Amino acid sequence: MNRLFRLAYLCAYRAARVWWFLRRPHTHAAVVALWHQGSVLLVRSSYRPHHALPGGFLNRGETSRQAALRELFEELAVRVAPASLTMAWEGSIPFEHRTDSVTIWAIDVDARPDVRVDGRELVWAGWKTPAEARTLLLLPPVRAYLTSVDEPTPRSDVR
Repeated sequence: MNRLFRLAYLCAYRAARVWWFLRRPHTHAAVVALWHQGSVLLVRSSYRPHHALPGGFLNRGETSRQAALRELFEELAVRVAPASLTMAWEGSIPFEHRTDSVTIWAIDVDARPDVRVDGRELVWAGWKTPAEARTLLLLPPVRAYLTSVDEPTPRSDVR
């Protein structure tokens, strides 16, 4: 059954790429950089080879923060308090025949949440340091954001 869903996502994605090629739209997306002890949660979809942050396009009438929270729950069944998100990066990047305006919201959590990958839209989720993440094929806004993030300084327990 998951194979059929993955095929449907792939077909929809390819159709969207054709539409984007013809129309050259300006899209708006919101994603969440979920941090824990210097590592960020990355995901990979079933229809694209890039690693990304959980998130997606805004629905009509939805704010960027609302979209980020909705997508985080829809994709990974993770809920966070709206006030806990802070805007970390914002920009517009040409990608896949469209101009993609992306807002990246960040949150640093005390414990890694129980992340559920459905095997349909998302096929992988994992924690990476910014340096580890930059070795992967990343969506352009995610690469821009992670390039701007400083590596955490190791803590020393000097007494």
